[in-house]
Amino acid sequence: PNLVKVVLDEYENAIYFSRAKIPYHRDHSENSTYFGHLGIYGFTKKSLNKFCSLNSSKLENIEKLEQLRAIDNGFKIAMVKVNSKSFGIDTQEDLNRALKVFKA
Repeated sequence: PNLVKVVLDEYENAIYFSRAKIPYHRDHSENSTYFGHLGIYGFTKKSLNKFCSLNSSKLENIEKLEQLRAIDNGFKIAMVKVNSKSFGIDTQEDLNRALKVFKA
């Protein structure tokens, strides 16, 4: 559940984020492609102030993902596909792993 998945539109903007495997492939094809999400966000001052003034959204509260607040309020989130392996830092175990990488 710590690896957030994202569905993209044709222009590589985020449509939805989830902790579940999305999109769900009804026919259970083994060829389904899922995109993991590692977020690095850039805001203008104006857009950051607007985002911070918003109440959390229904979907944000369900998934516990603040990106959904942005999408629910009309923000576009542009995505970039990368081939490198990385990981988020969401748990103490993740932090310990990152510290080992930095010490290497």
